[in-house]
Amino acid sequence: SVRISDSSGEALSFIFPNHSRLLLQTSYPSWLYSVEQGATTIWERVNSYTIENGFGGLNSMNSFNHYSFGAVGSWMINHVLGIRSLESSPGFQYFELYPQPDPTGGLTYARGHYDSRYGRISSSWQVNHDRIVYDFTLPANTTASLCLQATSPNQVTESSRRLHKKGKGYRLLSSDGRQIRLELQSGSYHFEVAR
Repeated sequence: SVRISDSSGEALSFIFPNHSRLLLQTSYPSWLYSVEQGATTIWERVNSYTIENGFGGLNSMNSFNHYSFGAVGSWMINHVLGIRSLESSPGFQYFELYPQPDPTGGLTYARGHYDSRYGRISSSWQVNHDRIVYDFTLPANTTASLCLQATSPNQVTESSRRLHKKGKGYRLLSSDGRQIRLELQSGSYHFEVAR
């Protein structure tokens, strides 16, 4: 199933086979097709240029630096990496980290960053056979609310230490049997969640 997010940021599930393939494939039509054709920007049309047909007469009404597919990049930052701004705190002084690993297993890791006005916010995750490993870096003078999919804090370690209600730079806010929520201060963190 594909995880599509509604305006509240909650993930909705729909039956859609091979969704990871649509994101990762390089053949026509796909998001990465233009990259395989030599693009360094997002094109308005996936067939703006092909090796077989060149521009094919399509360049008279065509943008080679178009935002429509850039929304995919925004979705990846906000949902795959989970770096999200909050309306109550513009500028990322306080923000949310809510990474959503691919439940189908098609995408097994993600790593990226967002350069905020306070500095670089980094997020990564990797699915291993028995755990998901997360790494986050928060710039100076920022705080984040982190949400991890875990049925109990006992499933989670931070820097190889069992998670406590309060630790170096973090505190446990809640646990509802589906996910845990922590508050993180500026710094770097390494979490592992047993599956």
